[in-house]
Amino acid sequence: MTKTRIHDPSVTVAAALAALLLGAAPPNAWAADAPARAIVMLKADVGTQAPRPADPALLGQWRAATGVALTWSGNTRTGAQILEFPSGISSADVQAAVRRMGAAEGVLWAESEGGQPVRSSRQQAKAAEVRLAIREFIVKLKSGDGETVEADVARLAAIAGIGLAPSRATTGAKVYRLARPVDEIEAREIERKLEAAAEVVYADPIRMKYARTVVPDDPKFKKEWHLHSGDGAQAGSANVQAAWELTRGSPEVAVAVVDSGILFKPTHPDLKSRLVFAGEDRTAIVGWDLVSDAKLARDGNGRDPRPKDEGDWRRAGYCGEGSEAQASSWHGSHVAGTVGAATDNGRGISGVDWFAKIIPVRVLAACGGDDADIADGIHWAAGRPDVPGTEPNPLPARVINLSLGGDGPCSDSYQAAIDYALSRNAVVVVAAGNEGEDTANKEPADCHGIIAVASVRPDGNLADYSNFGVQVAVAAPGGETADSDSYGILSTVNASKKRPAAGGMKYGWEQGTSMAAPVVSGVVSLMLAADTAGRLNPQTVREILMATARPFPEGSRCATDLQGLCGAGIVDAHAAVKAVQDLQ
Repeated sequence: MTKTRIHDPSVTVAAALAALLLGAAPPNAWAADAPARAIVMLKADVGTQAPRPADPALLGQWRAATGVALTWSGNTRTGAQILEFPSGISSADVQAAVRRMGAAEGVLWAESEGGQPVRSSRQQAKAAEVRLAIREFIVKLKSGDGETVEADVARLAAIAGIGLAPSRATTGAKVYRLARPVDEIEAREIERKLEAAAEVVYADPIRMKYARTVVPDDPKFKKEWHLHSGDGAQAGSANVQAAWELTRGSPEVAVAVVDSGILFKPTHPDLKSRLVFAGEDRTAIVGWDLVSDAKLARDGNGRDPRPKDEGDWRRAGYCGEGSEAQASSWHGSHVAGTVGAATDNGRGISGVDWFAKIIPVRVLAACGGDDADIADGIHWAAGRPDVPGTEPNPLPARVINLSLGGDGPCSDSYQAAIDYALSRNAVVVVAAGNEGEDTANKEPADCHGIIAVASVRPDGNLADYSNFGVQVAVAAPGGETADSDSYGILSTVNASKKRPAAGGMKYGWEQGTSMAAPVVSGVVSLMLAADTAGRLNPQTVREILMATARPFPEGSRCATDLQGLCGAGIVDAHAAVKAVQDLQ
């Protein structure tokens, strides 16, 4: 039976060929001998017993929408449509066509495949443009603020060197909308040109202002470099503190942590308020134990409604010849605390999201977890009612965190489970892995439709252990503790080396893409809380995360020899939440 293990953060990174991120900024070109194709998953095809050929009418609509002579060439084993592009098409046109198909009604996800893309120097500039975009100016004219005259607008536009349109009135002046967003450098130049005109009193670019930085009263918050914003924040921070000025989350959002279970009875005091109790007696929580092997589960049975972490310690040789001894990791609780430890409660640490509910789904035990249990864990978390050995999840997750993985290409069973979750509007976040290798052969990080997350150190450089590859969407703080434990991620654990101890609830430093993924899951839950109009789906969430990601530091590995292989940049919680609010 194939075993899938928690990522081991001890392996150093290998050198890699530079390639461009698929789906971020358009790459310059595909390798000349590689055909390009798109793989498109329709919501209607999730869970079908046999793949269905593309509807000719739908294929015609895609051809009309993209302007490309697409041809259907078959299906994946999980029912997705495979579409071939004509030879000679540019990579920019491929990406544009895939984005249009992905945005079409009824499409679950659309991704490009085929060809090794080459490096593009435009990736970081694109991320900076989105983040710093200025769209409007306040202009006061010496003639006062009377009716706008078309000739005046044309004259101002000629002076500014960019199209202008009257937007709204403001006290003593007018607001003009720019024909396109500009960055700070261009905005200053427009300001200089307008204010040099004889008829202009002043011209001010409109920037957003926010409440003063939120500082929770959790005593260990000062050690959580991955959350900090503003002066003194590390380059590798996720800028979460600033996002709290916009939203701190919502109890309507459920985040499933598909992992080793959670500390419960005994329960960590920084996690108790984030769990959902299944009855008034508060003796059970919403979650499920999907571990089938009773010996490895250590609870005396197979699947059951108690997702308690029984400890994953083992002696040498317990998991097969050559396997090493290890103490219990409390991995699932560490991940859960990173997503949403109780915040501003005067105790311990802060989580990314203050209010989202945590749904523990136990799939990992003493020797890891097998693929069947993990795939079923994804199904159950998303609300599938017929998962063997379970009762339906009463609180289907909007975010599913998978801080786990192993070698191998994405299997059909994993892709089918992920497609089901996506069809239920759940965002699936996956750790890229800790072998210092390409994600092309790392399951489930190489599956379609997911958000694969690489790991950065406090300085914003890729962690030595982190995997990388074109499948990676973004990087996030996962730490690196070689020089100091404080360079890792601090979260909720237990002091016991075997079974959980009631008096052993504490906080511990860990490193890994297993820590980076829940940072992104927490950011996604903040985005969903800000989505008051209900416009977000898994694909738009991924696109916003990539478009708002902060560029990697100049000279870092992800900006040089690994450019395009670490994702679109470092996740920026504030920019992502703000982008969601702008959609409303």
